[in-house]
Amino acid sequence: MNKTRLVMMAALLGSAMGLAACQSTTAQKPSIEAEQRHAHQKRELTPEQRAEWQAKREQRLEHREQMRAKHKAERAKVEQACQGKKIGERVNVQLNNRVIEGTCEVRFTPDKSQFKRGSNATT
Repeated sequence: MNKTRLVMMAALLGSAMGLAACQSTTAQKPSIEAEQRHAHQKRELTPEQRAEWQAKREQRLEHREQMRAKHKAERAKVEQACQGKKIGERVNVQLNNRVIEGTCEVRFTPDKSQFKRGSNATT
């Protein structure tokens, strides 16, 4: 029994060493995309590019502020729609050329069916 155990261990060790010797890894070269990305990050902007980038940034910030103001006004309309109404009462709110029907609960809850694609806006 010791001989079979010894033979099995030797075979196992030999096969493991053989597999390890066959699997050599080659060093990977950095991909061209990685080099380009690295070079792109290092590139300095020219004054014209910087001015263009800054103008686009300011335009995005201005647009974001306009959207915030618009959404704030819409939320105020929705809140005003339920002021003085009883809970469970039906209310219509007009937003962006659409009339949205809903129910006054603790807060306004619009009907979900009006937000599905393909539904025509009711005015």
